[in-house]
Amino acid sequence: MTRRDHLTSRLVLAAALAVMVVGIVILAVAASRPVSSGWFAYAPLSGTTFTAAGVHVLSTASLVGAGVVVVGLLLLAGWLGYRQGARRRS
Repeated sequence: MTRRDHLTSRLVLAAALAVMVVGIVILAVAASRPVSSGWFAYAPLSGTTFTAAGVHVLSTASLVGAGVVVVGLLLLAGWLGYRQGARRRS
């Protein structure tokens, strides 16, 4: 590996770890806050089915935190694959 490749590899590793830490912090903050939920009932004899768009068990912040952690894990997996390939080339 050249010096530039080594520096790029370290920067990608640092970015992956930073993204994962940010995602974990978002998840921790979201888990510490209570999630408010409403009560839904049906409208009798309306002839239509009520569906609430965007309703999920987790809060939006929890979903964002989980997504950020997944992006960090993907970056880390890419970094590991790059390192394995670079090691086999040399």
